[in-house]
Amino acid sequence: MKNFLALIIICLVSSSSFSQNIEWEKDYPTALKKAQERKKVLIIYFNDRTNASMERLIKKEIFKSKAFKDISKNSTGLLIESPDNTEKYKFNSRVTSGHNPDKIFPSIKVINYKTNTRLPLLKEFKPSDIEGFLTQLKKLQK
Repeated sequence: MKNFLALIIICLVSSSSFSQNIEWEKDYPTALKKAQERKKVLIIYFNDRTNASMERLIKKEIFKSKAFKDISKNSTGLLIESPDNTEKYKFNSRVTSGHNPDKIFPSIKVINYKTNTRLPLLKEFKPSDIEGFLTQLKKLQK
């Protein structure tokens, strides 16, 4: 029981560590409804948790950036964690095929429902790609 409680606490701490002010949902209909009704930005984070160093890079360079913190105040997040054949993935497979047709994990898609603007899927995480993405994110807020 102690191990189970410790695992739950670790999961809560780790998921909130990259969340900023975003409410991260696990299913597309809930996230979509929140983003559309409130005219928010929908941030879709496709993550298969197979590359810990890449995940740390994304958290450090993107999720903890000023541009991301600024936009997170008016955002809803959708976390799609696995491209495998699980029941949870099947539920979210339509969003994956629509916004990440090549099933690239990790990747990030951003949609602003207030202006109906969609940023291209961020699927490369070289410094120049991250810088370009953050620049687009800043423009999306205006």
